[in-house]
Amino acid sequence: MSQNQDNFKRGTAEMLVLYLLQKEDLYGYQITQEFAKKSNGVYTMLEGSLYPILYRLIDTGCITDYTVLVGKRRQRRYYHIEEKGKKYYKEILEEYKDITKAINSIMDKA
Repeated sequence: MSQNQDNFKRGTAEMLVLYLLQKEDLYGYQITQEFAKKSNGVYTMLEGSLYPILYRLIDTGCITDYTVLVGKRRQRRYYHIEEKGKKYYKEILEEYKDITKAINSIMDKA
């Protein structure tokens, strides 16, 4: 992946995580799999890149986390979007649309 693709991905990752969490609570590995599946493998997110995003969203109150016991001893941490996260998602989605529209205009693709 080129540096430009990596920068673009970083800028859209929060928006996409919040989008996925609006549909259902997910655990980290599920989120990475949804990125890959829904983008046909074009947009992949490694768990090591995902967790700082999740922690940042928790710190800002956009999402919360909880654990579920899986089997006898294993715990799985799920992430849940909060109202603040839904509002933030709408804000960054609008910014994304505005930026995309501006880029298309610059490239004469409006």
